[in-house]
Parts: sequence; C-alpha cells; structure tokens
Amino acid sequence: MNEQLEKFLKVLKILLKKLDGIDFALLGTFNLSLQGIEIIPGDLDLLTDDEGIEKISQIFKSTVAKEKEVGYKETQFQIEGIEVHVVSNKKNSLRPQNFKKHLVWIEKEGLKIPCMSLESELSFYQQAGREKDRGKVRLIQERLQKLK
Repeated sequence: MNEQLEKFLKVLKILLKKLDGIDFALLGTFNLSLQGIEIIPGDLDLLTDDEGIEKISQIFKSTVAKEKEVGYKETQFQIEGIEVHVVSNKKNSLRPQNFKKHLVWIEKEGLKIPCMSLESELSFYQQAGREKDRGKVRLIQERLQKLK
C-alpha cells in the first residue's frame, strides 16, 4: 500500500473512533480507492445528516457553513494534514436522502468502514456533470462491469 493511502487510513481510524454513534458514510475518491478503483485521493469526504454534521463540527471545532447555491450544510477541517470535508444529505439533491440504504461496509486493516456504494457514487458524479469527474465516471463504470 502506498504511503498516501496509509495516511488516509490512519486519519480514517481516528474518524471512526471519534464519530462512533454518528451515522455517516465515506464517499469521494478515497471511497473509490477502497472499493478497488485505482485513484489517488486528494481529501477525505464524508456524508451525514444535519444532526451528524452539527455533532462532527463540535467534535472537531469546525464551522458549519451552508452552501449558498444548493442549501445543504457542510464543514471541513484537517487531521494530520489531511483535509476532511463533510456534507449533509439534507437539501442535497445529488445525494440520497436516506444514505444508509446505499451503504456498503468495507473491511480494511481491521477497520469496518461505512462507504457509499459504487452505484450511488456513479449517480452522483453523473448528475454533478462536472468536467473534472468524467474520468471518475468511466473508472466506476469499468469497476462495476468487472464486478458483474
């Protein structure tokens, strides 16, 4: 495992311990990496609900901001140099309102990690329609094809 992924796993271990009892899911590039897609994550992204984001911001002493364009809440902070970005699923049209139905549990180095399914991630990236995500869409589609 490369050094960058080891750093992400170390931060994830901290998060799993501190967020015990809070519903959340890993998403974004680190999630894709854990599910077998060869991609280097740039940050660590989590999805939760409004209650979860308030609790997480208290734990990590971060400010909850409301995304002006779409209305959902988000917060961010750093752990050991890794940027952690947390978004709420409430009023977030690109994420499932009941995200727990879209969870898959990944076990890695003794950790049990709640992750958004590849199908859910594919839906997000397709709906977002961002130029920077075209490669991710292709990689997810290829991975899903291999898993069939």
